[in-house]
Amino acid sequence: MKAAIIPNLTRDNALQITKNVCSELQHLNVECLLSVSLQDTFYETINAVFLNDDQLIDESDLLISIGGDGSMIHAAKQAAVKGKRILGINAGQLAYLCGVDADELQMLDRLVTGDYEVEERMLLRVDRYDDGKFISSGFCVNDLVVSRGQDMNLVDIEVNCSGQRIADYIADGVIVATPTGSTAYNLAAGGPIAEPTLEAMLLTPICPHQLNLRPYIFHADSVLELKQGTRRGSGKLFASFDGEKPFPLEPDSVLKITKAAIKVDFIKIKRVNFVDVLNVKMAFNR
Repeated sequence: MKAAIIPNLTRDNALQITKNVCSELQHLNVECLLSVSLQDTFYETINAVFLNDDQLIDESDLLISIGGDGSMIHAAKQAAVKGKRILGINAGQLAYLCGVDADELQMLDRLVTGDYEVEERMLLRVDRYDDGKFISSGFCVNDLVVSRGQDMNLVDIEVNCSGQRIADYIADGVIVATPTGSTAYNLAAGGPIAEPTLEAMLLTPICPHQLNLRPYIFHADSVLELKQGTRRGSGKLFASFDGEKPFPLEPDSVLKITKAAIKVDFIKIKRVNFVDVLNVKMAFNR
């Protein structure tokens, strides 16, 4: 078995955790693959194979992300495109998506014995059109956020679902989340919590200046379209995929959101359900 190790070394503990993970895997006869960009960092301390980034995932049987939820999401997109399974190891604080904490590395033997479950999660595909012309596309594990950026003016966002006008949100922005992302920004904005293996799209306004518009849950086969509304004085729109750096939209930009054809397989080692994780990570009952 070969495991591609993808650490986020900006985390304080990630360097040592990466060494511990590789040591544990080597005892299990699992070959560790690391990016060649990390060779100088780990060459003398880890017995690993260093590969170019374009080879790293192709050569592996599974991915192991070491960091927080942001690291996990970034690696999960790479895993989904290549059809690989992924396990997250927490080197941060909350790390809701990570399946193993740093003091639980003895559980990695289950990767070898097969004593684990795989949770299949849907992704969003977002296609951008400017003046009717296709510009670009991308995937979201958690959410797409369309917002006012740093501008203090409210924005007017028109939302259509499968050709039907749903609403014009006068707000700081809107979130379109997957069930996986329902416990991220969507939760903080007052959106619904969804069991993460469901297939659905969650639409939640961010600080709407309206009394009658609430969050929506749409069927996964829906086609959502977001664009700037016609309200005078509406601020400029910015879009962000999974919390990444926002990029500006043009006044005639349309974002088309659909269920992606690819999915991501999360390795679930511990026997806990998502409600248990919520109660522990989010401290709901404290």
